[in-house]
Amino acid sequence: MKASHISILEINNLFNAKHSEIKITGASLDTRTLKKGNIFFAIKGKNNDGHEFINQAEKKGASIAFVQKINSKSNLKQIKVKNTLSALSSLARYYRSLLNTQIIGITGSVGKTGTKDAISFILKEHKNIFCSRQSYNNKYGMPLEILNMPRKTKFGFFELGMNHFGEIKSLVKILKPNISIILNIENVHLGNFKSLKEIAAAKSEIFTSSENIDSLILNKDTNHYNLLYRYYKNTKIKNIYNYSKKNNSNVYIKERKKTKKIIQLKVSLPGDELISFGVRSDQENLIDNCLAILTCLHALNIDHRFIKKFKNVPFTSGRGNIIRCKYNSHKLELYDHSYNASPISMKQTIDIFDSFKEKNIVYLIGDMNELGQKASYYHSNLIKFLNKKKFEKCLFIGKHFKKLENKIRNNKISFFKDINQVIDNLDEIIESNYTIFAKGSNSINIRKLISHLKQENL
Repeated sequence: MKASHISILEINNLFNAKHSEIKITGASLDTRTLKKGNIFFAIKGKNNDGHEFINQAEKKGASIAFVQKINSKSNLKQIKVKNTLSALSSLARYYRSLLNTQIIGITGSVGKTGTKDAISFILKEHKNIFCSRQSYNNKYGMPLEILNMPRKTKFGFFELGMNHFGEIKSLVKILKPNISIILNIENVHLGNFKSLKEIAAAKSEIFTSSENIDSLILNKDTNHYNLLYRYYKNTKIKNIYNYSKKNNSNVYIKERKKTKKIIQLKVSLPGDELISFGVRSDQENLIDNCLAILTCLHALNIDHRFIKKFKNVPFTSGRGNIIRCKYNSHKLELYDHSYNASPISMKQTIDIFDSFKEKNIVYLIGDMNELGQKASYYHSNLIKFLNKKKFEKCLFIGKHFKKLENKIRNNKISFFKDINQVIDNLDEIIESNYTIFAKGSNSINIRKLISHLKQENL
């Protein structure tokens, strides 16, 4: 019987080991989420050393551990390697070479995880589909998810993230995608790049770094599309598909009708085929990503009608889900966009929220990180943008916003150095029933406030 994941025989062959037969169910770096039969990689990081958790890995049922030093007090099978992260990458690359799976790699400045999670939802009834978990898109998470993908998988969807040049290239060498998708090029990670053009060049590594790619999918409406297209012309990729909200691409919106709750779309596909479906009004900012998914379904020859399920896609936690709770007897409805922020995602989601015409609005806005020398410009611009909206209160949180405190004159606007200061002043802040919009970079930790409010309701 063929192993469901990588086999111990294959591991033995690659690492010149001699371990006896065991059942392997995937891989883990974290004993808190490790499942029975998982390979455990003892990674030594900045804050934790996985070698200190070998005993926990054994108790939770790990099948084998990769280590840089053998734990003689543990009965868990162990393979000693020079570097456990390198071993993880090597094993993932080897396992990928054994698979017949069609791999789809997704990158972009914003929307990677939401797009992948939407694919996972709409194709959940399709057999043999695998989507990487959460934001497992870096040098640790992506190879780990390759090892978690069952051998029988027909289509595998992975997201690839980056902060610097060369990072996507390294991931592509392991993943070897057959289809590459670039969702957008936006002002994210500008602290590590000189311009949007450099970000586009770094994102292009998803299709310029591999000979495996059969098809490329690009957003024709995004920044530097023409540059990406020129890069494509220098490759041997057979097929390119582009999508757009305009009538100038392979996949485009032919008709659009908006009601209070639903945006009804009629989309033209290659071959003049038309498909109609709805998107919720609170997902308007995801229409581009929806078109990317539809284009991908076409490239994979998967039934386009799966896209009709998009309007039922739930928001991933921190990306638009609604939390209802109370504080000091005041009813709160909190629109949770706390999972990260960029200038483009801030304005898009705020505009959508503003269109709902809710009452007693409070904006809870955290710093946007990795904007480099343009940080002051983008934060100042966002303050001016929000100052034109209707609200009862607007709270700006973080050092970037705090520096701009003296440049605004509006008694409804307050500035806080960090989320702890907000929590300490909640009694003064929450004086009535409010509808709250919350968004900011992960480092601001708006989730801590959300957890605090949830704790109040236990």
